[in-house]
Amino acid sequence: MTGNPMGLMEHDGLDHALAAASADAAAAGARVFPCTVFQQGVRTMISTSFPYSFLTRQVVAESADKGGDPANTTNRPLMTDHVKSINHYVRENRGNYILPPVTLNARQLPALHVPRGNFKNRLGFMVVGDSVRFYVTDGQHRITAIKGHGTGRSAIPGLLDLEIGFEDDSLAVLIVVEDDLKRIHQDFADAAQTKQIPASLLAVYNTREPINGVLADLVDQTRLFRGRVDATSSKLPKASQAVFLLNQVRQFVKELLFNDYALSEDSVAKQSAQLIGDKTTRDEFVTDAVTLIEILSEHMDPWREICELPTTGGPANQVADFRQKYINLTATGLVVIGRVAYEIRKSPDLDWRLEQYKRLATEIDWRRNASIWLNTIISADGKVATQRGPVRDAANRVMEQLGLQVDVDL
Repeated sequence: MTGNPMGLMEHDGLDHALAAASADAAAAGARVFPCTVFQQGVRTMISTSFPYSFLTRQVVAESADKGGDPANTTNRPLMTDHVKSINHYVRENRGNYILPPVTLNARQLPALHVPRGNFKNRLGFMVVGDSVRFYVTDGQHRITAIKGHGTGRSAIPGLLDLEIGFEDDSLAVLIVVEDDLKRIHQDFADAAQTKQIPASLLAVYNTREPINGVLADLVDQTRLFRGRVDATSSKLPKASQAVFLLNQVRQFVKELLFNDYALSEDSVAKQSAQLIGDKTTRDEFVTDAVTLIEILSEHMDPWREICELPTTGGPANQVADFRQKYINLTATGLVVIGRVAYEIRKSPDLDWRLEQYKRLATEIDWRRNASIWLNTIISADGKVATQRGPVRDAANRVMEQLGLQVDVDL
């Protein structure tokens, strides 16, 4: 065995490294963790996984107080609502969840036993005694969600305190050997340089939400949306051949289901579980939504014309021209349709609902320059409004023109 100034102990092979680490652990009452030891720049990094029981004892999050000085603590102020949402997500998805790795820092290098060799990336064994503490660089909310937080009625239970048990679960960790607090803060800032997933793409990937399952069916089963919805962009390019972003269709579904396209995601999760949480109610809603879109696509300009176009190639460029002329090819116009349809769907009379969908398509002038939209969702200078108030006013005008009852609370 040989040592080096950094504290790594090198051995003639992996088996000798394991034997030495096990002997150290037995002598000190410590624990051995298999790991990968590597470098980034000039610093030593250690990658392994810690069981939740170990995390609760030996991983420390030093959170700044709200209104205090974060320069003297490792972590930013703790956001208890974020902790609660993570804790709730794990508990509700006990058999099928994922928590990404956290980044920890060690103020001094733990005892490491590795095979001898001129390699920058080596398997090895880390020996950790009960007195060793690791400090959170990035991931304090995940750690706190596992540990639990608070007392009394507002307490967030630790995962190991629950009867369903998470004793066998572990979390991947990256350990950075660093004792400089300023450098630790910089590591946190560097780790935060991630790009948020566009809302449209998140709607594709997050299938745990019932509303996103509805969204997938709606796009797949309707002539207008199929092949013409952009699911990857955060903003629809002016010359795009797509009719809508997927997130804009999602806003339409929120309006059709909840009468509120801007409903918070926490409320969406709760209400969608109540309204379309089981397959029967979900299928019924999908059928009605598809019927609505198909009737509009058959009778309403320019949706009718777009459905006759190919989804790609030169003719599909007409979509961009239509977008400049028609309000029902904007996110706001789509939401107005959803709001009016929400009111129509209140009737138990299916034949009456279908007739109103057709009237919505044929009796309303959906051109941007139509007087019905002026000073509601279209301003005097031609700009399209997106706020709740103008959307409500425009929907009321549509219902008045169709002779439908206008809800003063809309």
